[in-house]
Amino acid sequence: MKKIVAVAGAVLGLLIASLMGIFVLYSNQMARSSDHQDSPVTVSRPGADITDVFVYPSPEHPENVVLAMNVWPLIPSGQGPTKFFDPGVMYQFKISADNSYAAHYVIQFKASGVGADQQITMYGPGRPNMEGTRSTFINPTGTLKYNEVATMANGIRAFAGPREDPFYFDLAQFFKIIPDRNYKNQPNPPAPTASCFRKDAQDFLVGFNTLNLTVEVPRKAFADQYGHLPIIHVWATTSVAASEPDADPHSAKNRLEDIVANANSEVSGASSDNNQQYVQIERLGRPAVKEAFEDFKLHDSTNRSDITDDKNLADSIKAFMMRPAPSGAGRSEAIANAMVGALIPDAIAADLRASGPARYLAVETNGKSGFPVAVVRAVPPAGIYGIKKALGDPYRMFGGRDLKSPVIDLSLGAIFGSLLPKLGLAPEDNRETPCLTSDNVTPAAKHSTDTFPYEGVPQ
Repeated sequence: MKKIVAVAGAVLGLLIASLMGIFVLYSNQMARSSDHQDSPVTVSRPGADITDVFVYPSPEHPENVVLAMNVWPLIPSGQGPTKFFDPGVMYQFKISADNSYAAHYVIQFKASGVGADQQITMYGPGRPNMEGTRSTFINPTGTLKYNEVATMANGIRAFAGPREDPFYFDLAQFFKIIPDRNYKNQPNPPAPTASCFRKDAQDFLVGFNTLNLTVEVPRKAFADQYGHLPIIHVWATTSVAASEPDADPHSAKNRLEDIVANANSEVSGASSDNNQQYVQIERLGRPAVKEAFEDFKLHDSTNRSDITDDKNLADSIKAFMMRPAPSGAGRSEAIANAMVGALIPDAIAADLRASGPARYLAVETNGKSGFPVAVVRAVPPAGIYGIKKALGDPYRMFGGRDLKSPVIDLSLGAIFGSLLPKLGLAPEDNRETPCLTSDNVTPAAKHSTDTFPYEGVPQ
């Protein structure tokens, strides 16, 4: 018995040492993406850190919809297959099938074991057992192996494993423009050292990887009782068992000793009992919303809130839009209100009735954002409306967000440019900042494919 205990202790010691090494490596890197390292708890628990969420039509089977979530940011080149899902975390897509933004469906994942032999159980899609920021697992659909594609019942495909980080952004320059958004500058961020994006832009995500959860589901799985397909709103969450320290917002795990204290739960996972309650510690819907508008100190509160009960995000958007530069965009109240209206609640909208491709914000702008960004910038508002009329207004598009969607250019164009007035969402205020309307980065360096799970192989 003593020998068994000694061996177990040695194994746990080794795992703790490994976690320490992970912590040191992770905390010494610069934050470099849309939602990476955005609160103390996610900085110290990368397996629960959601970096991006995607919703788009299947390139292989257009009658299906793809939902993808990336976690564990900044995995260096060559190390993708060396990182694994946190067994203590519930990974969850939440899907609303109307404008109530209630979660009518959930798709959940949970890992068991460690290393390349890890197994990931998928639950749903199905009705959630609880509302709000607490969850329990619903009925399982099947199990998949780490880094292997699995075919489930009812035409569902799933994948859980390392992939190339598909996001593209000159984040280093962004942090010079708004230093508060970099967690390494907390709690006393320095003054800005840049006021514009650079022409010789650099995509700081090139060569980095994440852990990816992708599921492809027939659209009809979300149809109502009459078979009608809805507009869905999608967001992702990660949650931990209610008994874990990270579940308490006042004890965010941002110190090494907290990692060590939680080592056992992270290695073995929480109870598999479906009655075990999980508490949300991270939430992400639209890209670059918290990161652009909200002070870093408020991120943890937003991450732990439901999208219909977020006390900070809408106010932060309006305040940033109206606050003068360099700490804000200096826009009119009408444009600030239009921005809040387009982005809140914080979920990605996708029209399952539409056959068109993914076009970020197309649902929210009645298809107008479906025009190429360059066209929207160059053509005056009357011209945009004229094009739509001449073409018979074909721009009721799927919306959503795919792996190449120009979300940063659309976001920057709305914040600092004339995009919202040109889309007819607010009067022009003539307060644009042209050198901030694009970061000048394209997805050219990424390697997405038309074969499931679509994100590029690890770099």
